[in-house]
Amino acid sequence: MLLACCCIVCLEPGPAICATCAGKFRAASPFPQLPGFDSCSALVDYTGAARDAIVRLKYRNARRVLALFGCALAELIAASPSTRSTRSTRSHTPHADVVTWAPTSKQRRRDRGFDQAELLARAVARHLGLPCRSLLARTNGPHQTGLTLAERLDGPSFRARGQVRGSVLLVDDVITTGATMIAAAGALRAAGASAVHGVAAAHTPLITAPAAPVEPPLTMCESPSSVLKVSPASSEKEK
Repeated sequence: MLLACCCIVCLEPGPAICATCAGKFRAASPFPQLPGFDSCSALVDYTGAARDAIVRLKYRNARRVLALFGCALAELIAASPSTRSTRSTRSHTPHADVVTWAPTSKQRRRDRGFDQAELLARAVARHLGLPCRSLLARTNGPHQTGLTLAERLDGPSFRARGQVRGSVLLVDDVITTGATMIAAAGALRAAGASAVHGVAAAHTPLITAPAAPVEPPLTMCESPSSVLKVSPASSEKEK
């Protein structure tokens, strides 16, 4: 028996994210420069329908949304002047040699059976035609979910699995305080990365306020060129 596909947000029959729910996504608000990064961007605000979609990916294994976010993030990266390669004639080649992710805690991975940041990173790398490698290991420490803002600022700890060469594109699902990404970027730099660019599916806005919807709305796509064109929220260094 075949089961009907449904939107992971409203659960109505249709694609992974239906047009109605996609229209409720809001472009990520700008956020301060994160130390250790050459650039850092996010796709959408971690609120409303976008938050529901990411929560269901993380806690309900709703992997159908990966194709959407992977494609949209690849297009966002390719469109950013700060990540565009000066070494290639391909305008959609980011200035990165490898894609990696900020790994979740071992306990979270055991509980879920997967690491959502890794799944996103592999989806992004596939669309960009770049290798995706596990460059970081997370040292023992609490996961970030459920911590207060002050507790989150301490951040987790990471170590590189070996020497890192060239420019790295670091992927995560959500940027809140930025502590996780900052710690991961620091470990990559210490291991030899010449540049670190960051990207996340969502960013938690510091102040809840009306924001512009993503235009055009998010749609499923088979190639980066057919996905949304949205101005990414970036760190202040890029402005």
